[in-house]
Amino acid sequence: MAKLKSQFNYEGRLKLEENLPLNSPLVVYVEPSSFCNLECKFCPQHNGRGEFPTFNMSLKTFQKTLDDISTFNTKPSLMRFCGIGDPLFNKQISKIVKMAGLSNVIKKTEIITNGTMLNDERINTFSEYLDRIVISVEGLSELDYSTFALRKINFDKFVANIKKFYEIKDRKCVIHIKIHNAAVRTSKKKKRFFEIFESICDEIYIENLVDLWPEKKSNLGLDAGHRFESTPPPSSKVCPQIFKSMQVNANGEVLPCCVDWKSINVVGDIKKNTLKEIWHGETIKDLQKKHLLGQRNTFSPCNECNHNEYSEKDNLDKDAHIIYKKMFPKE
Repeated sequence: MAKLKSQFNYEGRLKLEENLPLNSPLVVYVEPSSFCNLECKFCPQHNGRGEFPTFNMSLKTFQKTLDDISTFNTKPSLMRFCGIGDPLFNKQISKIVKMAGLSNVIKKTEIITNGTMLNDERINTFSEYLDRIVISVEGLSELDYSTFALRKINFDKFVANIKKFYEIKDRKCVIHIKIHNAAVRTSKKKKRFFEIFESICDEIYIENLVDLWPEKKSNLGLDAGHRFESTPPPSSKVCPQIFKSMQVNANGEVLPCCVDWKSINVVGDIKKNTLKEIWHGETIKDLQKKHLLGQRNTFSPCNECNHNEYSEKDNLDKDAHIIYKKMFPKE
């Protein structure tokens, strides 16, 4: 029986405010594809289509990513395959996952996907080389998917593939199943969600749908609090993301966070610079300075972003002055 657990890791977390600046990012987000086979109503794939670049990452670009990560003095804790698209849209995703798993340049790897493009070959590769797969369920029937994701899927096959994945002997990969609360608004639907999935996954959770994407209203009219808790979201002035993570987009552009879906704050390009150069570069430092000085609301997309309040647990606000002095002692 699956453990009721959010995808957010609360255990053994580094006290970010005490450890800045970091020699390397804790999390490297990699976007294998900015394409998606679904068009969920709360996602820029629906309400922002045409406003972001669309690419599939090449094996050459991904190998460059791994090579660059290997030069950091401290091994990043996690590589998370996600982005504005679904990673499984990239036909090379099995090779990419295997390359990451064999690289020994990161501690753990995981993928976030809608799971509808799983097949036998991908299931076998993921079970061996991923540490976790997070599958976002968008409904409990084919009709639900047509309603929320605006696409038809074979729901029975979707569930059967997850079951096949779960039953693999000596599986390394943890299977996490989540659904948003807009898809299970009644107690009957919530019960049905657990009936379908809790016996074929390791972790299961109902997340609150929140306004995750800057400039886009994406909670479908619901306001249930924090994404992972039913509590009011705290206020936040300093974004922790830009101090602990970076994202390599499918086209090689590097962003300081994973929700900048328009690629406004590009801090580098992996085809022109190394990730170490970008991580320690002036562009990302200037962005960090602005946040520490309380200027988050003066520029886009940070001024329209709710990620800190609705999806984040680290909070640097009370230590902003101390962190600034530590990171920029000559100023």
